[in-house]
Amino acid sequence: MEEKIITLGTYSFSQAQLLKARLESENIDCYLKNINLIQSAIGTGVKVKISESNLSKALDIIDELELTYASNKHELPTAIDNIDINRILVPIDFSNFSPKICDYATDIARKFNADILLFHTYFVAAMEAVPLSESYAYNSTIMEVIAEMEESSKKKLQLLADEIKEKLKADNIDGVEVSCDVSGGTPAVEILNRYDSYKPDLLIMGSRGETAGTSNLLGSVVADVIEEVKVPVLIISDQGEHINFDNTKNIMYATNFDKADVRAIAKLQHISKPYNINIKCVHFEKSEADSTVTIHKMAILKKYISRVLDDTNISCDIITNKYTEEALDKYVIENNIQAIAIMAHKHNLLQRLFFGHSSRELFIKTHMPIFVFHE
Repeated sequence: MEEKIITLGTYSFSQAQLLKARLESENIDCYLKNINLIQSAIGTGVKVKISESNLSKALDIIDELELTYASNKHELPTAIDNIDINRILVPIDFSNFSPKICDYATDIARKFNADILLFHTYFVAAMEAVPLSESYAYNSTIMEVIAEMEESSKKKLQLLADEIKEKLKADNIDGVEVSCDVSGGTPAVEILNRYDSYKPDLLIMGSRGETAGTSNLLGSVVADVIEEVKVPVLIISDQGEHINFDNTKNIMYATNFDKADVRAIAKLQHISKPYNINIKCVHFEKSEADSTVTIHKMAILKKYISRVLDDTNISCDIITNKYTEEALDKYVIENNIQAIAIMAHKHNLLQRLFFGHSSRELFIKTHMPIFVFHE
């Protein structure tokens, strides 16, 4: 029977060449895949493939060469990159669940004494409200409508801001600045412009808002923003109940063994620490055939976490089930998961943001808050 070929790992060109030479010195045949794509925009890296029977020995060589991210001291987060939450940007679209988004912002601001900026973009709504007619009449009308939209938006935002201030005052929270801003333009573009100028440490956005009729799970505005920002984004479903993080026991971090996992987990730990929330780091595997590699990768992740973090509230699990959706549902229920955290990737964001169709289904069914972190 022909022996099964498996992927040992994905490395940079130089690392793959080093590993290949070392493997071959031990009479382990291997070949490299994607070697001609390393300069392309795809950025997949070079995959090293070997026979499954050589896996155990090959994993020892990887440890010997210190090619795991658990061995690269220069990649360890220094002081966890001075993680803090001082400013929260909250884009508001005045949909029915905008007050819920404000509640999440208020809750987190209360814990971190962080300032809040409520932001609304009004231009698209104004354009849709004005019928195309003669040029002069159109220009005159649009300016009037824009002025009205701007004034109305400011008043609505101020009402939301006043409600936040009242809640903070009732809880005797001082030092939190709540401000408002509006802008005319395309929502995603204007949110990113405000992100650049305000420099927030966290964004909180609704998953649908007024795009509820679209087939896009997140909505194009949220997806575009997530793809460009560098700070964590908390996505709130317009269908879910408000989750009180003070009563939340467990957050699931879905890992695919990305090198940025520990940095993301460190940020998640910092955000969840005031709430005493446990972090469940989970990898879902469809087949037991790759279990040896998966177990090895999870062991590396555990080792790395223990080196740089207080891991007392972090646990790691591998769930093997060919029916991923079923496994997700079962894990969420059995472990009382009330929020999800994931890593965003630049390429094919909507396909890769959630690690497959089943997890998108999970979000739709559970409507849990999702923290999105970046590489």
